[in-house]
Amino acid sequence: MTVRLLPAVVATCCVALLAGCSADDPAPPEVPPIESPKGLVGIDPCALLEGTALATLGLEPGIPGQDALGANCRWDGEEAQKVQLTAYTSGGGLSDLTEEGDPAASRVRLEGYPALETFTAGGDFCRYDIGVSQKEAIVATMDGGEPDSCTALQELLTAVLSQLPASD
Repeated sequence: MTVRLLPAVVATCCVALLAGCSADDPAPPEVPPIESPKGLVGIDPCALLEGTALATLGLEPGIPGQDALGANCRWDGEEAQKVQLTAYTSGGGLSDLTEEGDPAASRVRLEGYPALETFTAGGDFCRYDIGVSQKEAIVATMDGGEPDSCTALQELLTAVLSQLPASD
């Protein structure tokens, strides 16, 4: 009788094991609603940083570019400091970036906007993905900021967010 139960026990264990393997990873939490949406479509990312901000950070004029996320601008500065702003307008905004982002990213708010913050342990590199509307986001990176890249990038983004136009 024990021999006849063995196939049933093995089959039950295999089904339970396979069910555990096929479970999907939990979905990332939803992005909260954005109360004062801003628009990025048609914005030149190089126009987002102006004279005072450039001079304060010691950055050279921006170099426009394009990557998988969208139109961007890169500024190089003294002491190997680099800043890049990308206007992500071709998807689901911060929701897309959350799904594809670094699992170690922290959820924060910048000037009331939901954002993801990713940084290196030494503070040399920082990235913010900021949802400015439900379908648009700014991806901002800084390498080599003072006193650390995230603090310097937060200050820069405060100025950038304040000058973006309201979205319909």
